[in-house]
Amino acid sequence: MDKNQLDLLKKVEELTAKINEMFSKKGKSVFERYPLLFAFLVVIGATMMSQGVKDLILSINFLKFNPWAMFSFGVIILIITGTLYKKLEK
Repeated sequence: MDKNQLDLLKKVEELTAKINEMFSKKGKSVFERYPLLFAFLVVIGATMMSQGVKDLILSINFLKFNPWAMFSFGVIILIITGTLYKKLEK
């Protein structure tokens, strides 16, 4: 390759870098363009999931009529997940 070809390639690379930089500044992500919509959807989704889990747990008669058993199972699950987290962190 001669020097003219290398200069041409360098100019093309610089031009594409400038174009990419220009479009990256103008193109915002969907989250940046509609933050309230996504916040609303996250709140709705989290609420529906929470309510669904609550109703699922309350559909089990043993847990529905024994809140101490529900509390104990919750504590056991938290202990197990905390232990797993500590082991996987290493």
